[in-house]
Amino acid sequence: MKIGSFEISAQSGVFIIAELSANHNGSLEVAIETIKAAKRSGADAIKLQTYTADTLTIDCDHEDFVLRSNSIWDGRTFYDLYQEAYTPWEWHEALFKAAADEGLICFSSPFDKTAVDF
Repeated sequence: MKIGSFEISAQSGVFIIAELSANHNGSLEVAIETIKAAKRSGADAIKLQTYTADTLTIDCDHEDFVLRSNSIWDGRTFYDLYQEAYTPWEWHEALFKAAADEGLICFSSPFDKTAVDF
């Protein structure tokens, strides 16, 4: 199997995929630096997640939609958490370019049909 210029087989080395996810903390600059760090760490590809809070949950403060745990998210709604963590769709072009500039394959896990269509 071939992914980009990488041949994947029983004889090839490991194909390493770094996960960007929400590790950008809401900063495009941090996201691009993370891509560069992934390359320095030996990654072959970087994976984004494409979603919006609206496509994952509803904006509701009912107890069923509030996180209850001994964590930094305790008391926050799922909607607020996803809204803070998502990768803005406007960034995708810049992130794909940054990955290509580093020689990385960039791809995304779409969470719904709108993300697939995007």
